[in-house]
Amino acid sequence: MKSSSDKNQAKLPWWVELLFVQIGLPDSWLSKYLRKKKETYNFISENKKNIFYFTLLIAGIIYIYPVIRYTSSSASCIEKTTRYLKSSTLSNTKNELDLNSLAVGYCHGGTLPK
Repeated sequence: MKSSSDKNQAKLPWWVELLFVQIGLPDSWLSKYLRKKKETYNFISENKKNIFYFTLLIAGIIYIYPVIRYTSSSASCIEKTTRYLKSSTLSNTKNELDLNSLAVGYCHGGTLPK
């Protein structure tokens, strides 16, 4: 039969029971953890709007980054191919627009003329 003092005590969470009662970690760690948890909760509740905007900004950057990387890679490929075509003997009869269109076609899976 349980005494009345046992009924008044709150049951400890399982992780507190395991770490601080069974294993025997210092109680000061628990108080520091609970204090930081409360400070974190207060910080989040006070700055919800800023955290939302920051998360939205980071998600936008992560979403757009592959497009930027692809565009940069494609532009680099087109530039190198255009330089190659200008230096080859084939370019004597082609104008700048034709060279650029050949370079774009090559960088998107086409072949260079022989």
